[in-house]
Amino acid sequence: MTKKRKANSLRSVFLLLIAFCLCFSGCNAKKEIDDDFGKEFVPVMAGNNATKNPNSANKPNPNGKKRVAITYDDGPHVTRTKLIADELEKYGFHATFFVVGNRVDGTKYNGGQAMLYALEKGNEIAIHGYTHGAYYNKCDDATYNYELSQTVKAIQKIKPGYTPTLMRPIGGAITQKRVNSCPYSVIMWSVDSLDYKNAFVDGGVDNIVNNVMSDVKDGDIILLHDIYENTYEASKIILKRLYDEGYEVVTVSELIGDKLKAGHEYSKR
Repeated sequence: MTKKRKANSLRSVFLLLIAFCLCFSGCNAKKEIDDDFGKEFVPVMAGNNATKNPNSANKPNPNGKKRVAITYDDGPHVTRTKLIADELEKYGFHATFFVVGNRVDGTKYNGGQAMLYALEKGNEIAIHGYTHGAYYNKCDDATYNYELSQTVKAIQKIKPGYTPTLMRPIGGAITQKRVNSCPYSVIMWSVDSLDYKNAFVDGGVDNIVNNVMSDVKDGDIILLHDIYENTYEASKIILKRLYDEGYEVVTVSELIGDKLKAGHEYSKR
C-alpha cells in the first residue's frame, strides 16, 4: 500500500470514529429530551395531583375490602346510563351520577327515566348543573343559584321527595367562598379517567381503562362520564378488574360516610 493510500485509509477511519461519537452523543441527548417530554403533566383542573385535601375520602371499610367511589358526570344518557347501571348491578356495586338538569327534565334531553332507573338500582343521584354552561368560579350569584336549584327541581320532577346532598361543579371550578356557603357537600375526584379525551379516538377504551387502573387505590373517587360509548365499554372492563382485584365500588356517600358535611370539599385536589 502506498503512503498516499495508507493516509487516506487512516483519515477514513478517523472520520468514522468522529461520526460514531457524534451519533452516540446525539442518541443520549435525544433520550434525555424524550424522557423529559414524557414526564407527567397534570392540568390545573385534572383533580389528581399529589396534594391531599384533609377532607379526602378515607373511611375504613368494616368488611376489610378496598373501596372506591365511581362517579359519572354529564348524564343521564337515555341508553348508556341504564347499561352502566346494569353493569354495576352485576357485581353488587353502586355509583354516584352527577346529573345535568336539562338532560333530566326533558328541556334539552329526555334522560329522566334513565336517571330513575339508575336510582332504583341503588345508585346515588347528585347535582352537576342545569345547563352545563356556567362555571361556578366565574358566573354571577343569580346564575350559580339557578344552576343548582333548577337541577334539584329537575330531579324531583322525576323522583318526588328525593333530595340530593352532593354537588360537583362543572369542570371542578368553584370559588372557596361558594364551597364554604354551599348547602351541599362539594365532591371533586382523585382519579381522572380522561374519558372525554378518549371518547372518539381509536384505542380510546384501552386508554380510559389504563388511566383508571394504573392509578386507582383504596379510598379514591374516580371521574367518568356516562354520555360516551367508549366510557360504557371501558366501564365494563374497569368494573370487572376492580371486582377481581378485591375492590368494592360504592357511592360517594357510602365511601365518605358521616364525614360528609355541607360547605366542605372532598377530594385529593
